[in-house]
Amino acid sequence: MVKPPAITGSERRLLAVVLLGAATEGTVEDAEGLRQAIKPYSDRLESLADGTTVAVLEADRKIARDQAVQAARCALAVRAHAKGRPMALAMGLVEPVMKLLEGDVIDRASWLLSHMAKTSEALSSVALDEMSAGLLDARFDVVESEAGLLLYGERALMPGARTLLGRPTSCVGRDWELTALAGTLDACIDEPEARGVVVTAAAGMGKSRLAAEFVGRIQRREEVAIWVGRGDSLRAGSTLDLLGQALRGALGISGNEPLAERRDKIRARVGEHVPKSDQKRVAEFLGELVGTAFPGDDEAGAALRAARQDAQLMSEQMRKAWMAFLKAETSVRPVLLVLEDLHWGDFGTVRFIETALRDQSSLPWMVLALARSEVYDVFPKLWAERRNVQEIRLKELGRKAGERLVRQVLGDDVGPDTIERLVKQAEGNAFYLEELIRAAAEGKDNALPETVLAMVETRLGRLSVEARRVLRAASVFGQVCWEGGVTVLLGGTMRATKVAEWLGKLVDQEALVMRPNSRFPGEREFTFRHALLREGAYATLTDEDKRLGHRLAGEWLEQHGEGDAMALAGHFERGAENARAAGYYLRASEQAFHILDLHATMARASLGLGCEPPHDLRLALLGIRCDASGQGLHLSSAVMPDAEELMRSTPPGSVPWAKAINVYIEGMMVAGRIGDLVATIAQLGEITPAPEAAGRMALAFLSGISVLDGLGKVPEGTAAEARFFAVVRPTEDRDLLARFWWNLAIAMRGSYAHDDPWTALQHSEAIQPIYDVIGGELFFLSMRLFVGMNRWYLGAFEAAQQALGGIPSADTSLGLASSLRRFGLSWVLADRGALDEARALATQLSEYGHEHEFPLEEGRGRWVLAEVLRRMGELEAADRELQVALEMTVPIERAAVLATLSALRLAQGRAEEALAAAEDAVSRCATMGGCGMFRGALVRLVHVEALHATGAHDAARDAIALARTRLFTIAGKIPDPDYRRNFLENVPENARTLTLARTWLGEPDR
Repeated sequence: MVKPPAITGSERRLLAVVLLGAATEGTVEDAEGLRQAIKPYSDRLESLADGTTVAVLEADRKIARDQAVQAARCALAVRAHAKGRPMALAMGLVEPVMKLLEGDVIDRASWLLSHMAKTSEALSSVALDEMSAGLLDARFDVVESEAGLLLYGERALMPGARTLLGRPTSCVGRDWELTALAGTLDACIDEPEARGVVVTAAAGMGKSRLAAEFVGRIQRREEVAIWVGRGDSLRAGSTLDLLGQALRGALGISGNEPLAERRDKIRARVGEHVPKSDQKRVAEFLGELVGTAFPGDDEAGAALRAARQDAQLMSEQMRKAWMAFLKAETSVRPVLLVLEDLHWGDFGTVRFIETALRDQSSLPWMVLALARSEVYDVFPKLWAERRNVQEIRLKELGRKAGERLVRQVLGDDVGPDTIERLVKQAEGNAFYLEELIRAAAEGKDNALPETVLAMVETRLGRLSVEARRVLRAASVFGQVCWEGGVTVLLGGTMRATKVAEWLGKLVDQEALVMRPNSRFPGEREFTFRHALLREGAYATLTDEDKRLGHRLAGEWLEQHGEGDAMALAGHFERGAENARAAGYYLRASEQAFHILDLHATMARASLGLGCEPPHDLRLALLGIRCDASGQGLHLSSAVMPDAEELMRSTPPGSVPWAKAINVYIEGMMVAGRIGDLVATIAQLGEITPAPEAAGRMALAFLSGISVLDGLGKVPEGTAAEARFFAVVRPTEDRDLLARFWWNLAIAMRGSYAHDDPWTALQHSEAIQPIYDVIGGELFFLSMRLFVGMNRWYLGAFEAAQQALGGIPSADTSLGLASSLRRFGLSWVLADRGALDEARALATQLSEYGHEHEFPLEEGRGRWVLAEVLRRMGELEAADRELQVALEMTVPIERAAVLATLSALRLAQGRAEEALAAAEDAVSRCATMGGCGMFRGALVRLVHVEALHATGAHDAARDAIALARTRLFTIAGKIPDPDYRRNFLENVPENARTLTLARTWLGEPDR
């Protein structure tokens, strides 16, 4: 490394020249931009006779390294505005009397320029002489090639971690970890197979340095794409923040371009590798993920419109878009996804990446996550189920590694006693060791602080008053700050030019690092070299300074288009701007809800409510809490009051009222308030919903109808159904969700409420075109579930088994309907004679319900198990199961369970008990207006056989005649001859009914 030349007296002066080659035909130049780029660095700009342009930077300080840094930044700034022209940077000492054009610095720069013009790198780099290259530290991307020494840019990935006291240092003591990471990436590419590595360590142990070293090595491999997301304490938990950052980088957007420009960039980037048929969907939902909303107002935007009404659908579609983009990109080259400070990450990023590690495991991509050890407190099961993820726990730096670092910085002349003292006191903490070395280099190592935090305080205390003031203002923004924002926070205490100067000095002093790219156009962006420095600076602020600083920071970020709602909410809450904070907490809650992070949704809404927001904002926050509760959280004592307040405070039929009624219905059912529940559902029929609330009201109707049916109040459910259809029909052509709920209602209850399994099947299958447009696991599973159930009712057993057997995920994804797949499939298998298979599946359902304390599922499992055991002749075991099932089943299904009990009693020779059970079942069916699981024919059959077994032959003949007529009425609604034949001949109770009718009545089938 070239040592900085000493500057003594005024005999000689240090010059740096940036030489720009002559313009040629085809050169693209932004003249005004060029002048503005040079202006911060030099006022001496001249055009030479040969058409070249030279900018001269004279030393205004005694550190040559600083002069080299400024010259390099000047050259890079010029490079951005003078495309198509070669450039060179040279430095040297000249005599005070020497004229500029006679200096050998210009000659050397000219030689570099002429040599550079002949190479392919001329348009992408700056040629350097040996002095300037030697003075530049590892923050700058300097490459030695056949063309000479070339400057490509200032590094983006934590460059400050690569130098100490301005000197490049090697990544000591981490050879094994670097080898392991490189090996993981190589295996990922060679297999190919997705891999993950989580690097954990305490603060200051060198995680970021390890990442920077690894990424620096990988950057030279052009075949690997590198995507980066960084956590920040003030953005902790922000929905999809880390993954969104990484994808914005991959998509080439900063997040602050005009909306139309961002959309164009996403479309163009997605169009490069994503199959054409998926490009629109992937672009739109990636847009949702990275904060770039597409309109979704045309006919082709139906999927986007539907997702914006349904959180589960939105979450699923964004996840699919992320994985589709990842798949497309890895088809071209491997991807390395780096997540720094994951302990400040978010649930959405963790979950989306886990899904990709599982579902895109055969693709060449690797995720490298770096975090403090407490990451497992935030994400307790972080990718624990993924076998392709490993953890590396960074150990303390070894003694020899520490000694090498001390020698690299302090030189070979440093004494062994000093080395031993510094290494011993650092106790393997890399950050602490660097700060101890810094203190020793400054001759202030007589009484070194004994802890890392004390070391930080001492480091900050050695800065000038102005530097500390700037650093404290910067700390208010978090780990990352911007020059304009810091200037605003400092108000009138420091001019903007001075703020810029001190920020530059803090970079030189290695407290801050300037990033080459900024999220906000025209604003220089800085990051703290280490989180501990930021935390130490922030701790020195008074409470009043914090309040004022956060308010100003929030306003500055808001004005500059900051899209992170949690960050803005945090600033405004700390700044005592409660109403503004509550508004952003609402937005953050909505963002969390879109990926079904329900706990975060509830927590953020509660934070907003804690800000004592205005009335309308309070209602909106209560509404989002109701939304989250309705998606699966167990209702707490706080949620019902939320729903009740909304219903009191908002117009019936409005959107917030509709949110509340869904939670209110469920809450009353859980609380056992059946009378209030029935009355509330009846009131739904008197309410005309607002157009924008139609979808939510449709869900409320469907929930209410399901509750009424479950309670055995089928006629009341049918009345509510008529009102439900009146609400939905006007919107079904333009609202696919409304059409889905309509089809689902008929698919679910058409058989038992209307004796029409054929129409129920048609509406089950009508969900397919809705799914084709908007996707959604819920739609697919609902479709296949009720297609299978209705085929079973119609006697198409093989087709029913195919439909139900292909959706095992429905067992946990469909709420109260989750038990229906195993129940229906068990019965189908039994009807096909596969009794052992049916028994195993029924047992599984029963045990699952018992283990998870789901009485409905356990009851259904025991019921179908009893039916199978009865058919197998294990009557005592069947009896035991039935006694428990009768206590657990809902009223609408109890009549059908009693039918199984009646059949069992007949098999046991207990005819009177069989008749009692059958008459109870018949009475219940008549009272309820239907029989659950379309078992009405079974109830009628066992009643007939019990009457006959007890000697009531005339009554039995009358009953069989009625049963046959009922069957023919239902069959008459089935236009398909094959389905009609299956219904009458394959369904066991139907076939038995017709056989008995022929035998006893002597009449032919119709």
